[in-house]
Amino acid sequence: MRKDHVLPGTSRPPLGQAIQAVRRLFHVLAGAAERSHAGLGLTASMCAVMEVLHGRGPRTVPQVAREKDVSRQHIQVVVNALLAAGLVECLDNPDHQRSPMVKLSSAGARAYEAIRRRESRLLGDLAKRIPGADLEVTLNTLNAMERELNRMEAKSA
Repeated sequence: MRKDHVLPGTSRPPLGQAIQAVRRLFHVLAGAAERSHAGLGLTASMCAVMEVLHGRGPRTVPQVAREKDVSRQHIQVVVNALLAAGLVECLDNPDHQRSPMVKLSSAGARAYEAIRRRESRLLGDLAKRIPGADLEVTLNTLNAMERELNRMEAKSA
């Protein structure tokens, strides 16, 4: 078994530091998204649901919840807000009468494209400041962490 080494000047092993950094970055990204989309009246959660619907097509609330690994209740609250804003619509689901399919409305598709343009500018500026090779190493590491956690979870199930 490999022993994690603690980096000088820290009390956590590198994996713990990486996980803490990912958590911090998640919150920084969520805050940046909230500020970026505030003028559109959209939260980061609303944008995340719209992203799923744009990329995967119509989904039920439980399907979106599973894909985002959050509760069905949380996604239902978000979908209700999107419905109220006219950004999604519900379609009959022939497979389940009580769980309609949710899809982006025309207004939702336009709002999602505006979101993508704003994020593209922000991320484009960020990408100019971080070397591509560093990003590739980071991506490989994050993918490896996710893969191994999924394997560990599958074994314990």
